[in-house]
Amino acid sequence: MATDPTPQNGAPTADGPAPHAAQAPPAPPAPSAAEEALYTAQVRNRGGTAGEVVIEGAGAVELAATAAGPDGAITLPTGGPSAEAAGFDPEQLLAASWSTCLGETLKVVLREHGHRVASRVSVEVDLLRDPAGGYRFAPRAEIGIDELPAEEAQALIEAAHARCPVSKLLAGGGDVSVTRVP
Repeated sequence: MATDPTPQNGAPTADGPAPHAAQAPPAPPAPSAAEEALYTAQVRNRGGTAGEVVIEGAGAVELAATAAGPDGAITLPTGGPSAEAAGFDPEQLLAASWSTCLGETLKVVLREHGHRVASRVSVEVDLLRDPAGGYRFAPRAEIGIDELPAEEAQALIEAAHARCPVSKLLAGGGDVSVTRVP
């Protein structure tokens, strides 16, 4: 599968920065003290898009060989947010997506500033009841950068969050569409 090296929507590439910098998206709304999460997915990313994600509490999921089928697709089992679910739930998949994208964006930002240091991104996604009806997610990212002063690390974390396409989407800055198909 060929990839287009041209960044889309300001996304960083492995070769360098996005074509333009963006404002930091606002932080996702935190649950209030009175809200209790019905479920929390916990995911850690190591290495950005060239690394791996560790999904906590996915013990009931059994994966067969992950080799692609003849059509080039792999199949991941999906399930609900319960201990006995035999698949990945939306909270885990969202956390895996954001931790991977934010981790890769952070690698690019660190490299642009001349840093070759280790970093870690952990994401938790709470499932909460929405007072307006139904449910809502409350995602949080925790980021660690080795060997940098706290103030410098924080500035680089904010720069990565401002450029990360998934951070932008979570902050309401993405182009989302839903279309019925026959």
